[in-house]
Amino acid sequence: MQPTLMLQPDGSALCGQTCVAMAAGVSLDRAVEAVGHGKSRGTTTAEIVRGLRALGVPCADKLKRMARVKPVLPKRGVVAIHRPNGAKRPERWHWILIWDGTVFDPGGRWPDGYQGWRITSYLEIAN
Repeated sequence: MQPTLMLQPDGSALCGQTCVAMAAGVSLDRAVEAVGHGKSRGTTTAEIVRGLRALGVPCADKLKRMARVKPVLPKRGVVAIHRPNGAKRPERWHWILIWDGTVFDPGGRWPDGYQGWRITSYLEIAN
């Protein structure tokens, strides 16, 4: 099943929950429930793992770091991107979903809205 792009609510920090919703094919409300919160503080890797597994999506236990030179993206995974210090935007971390070579960005800005950001790690989702 190919995910459908879902955008996180404007001004929210629900990118992780939105990635879980897209990967599992459920509503954002159901993903928030599975992750355990819809707070504005962001989502940890452990919370994403808990949400994916609660919704029947098999995934790795922890993030895999990306190589800085010639990084290889997973076939399927929730990917962490990072904005280094110095940029004008307040957010520093963001989750996106990679599924069979397609990027699903819950922020709706991929790729042009992330100039200067870099992919740092990913949580692999089993095929």
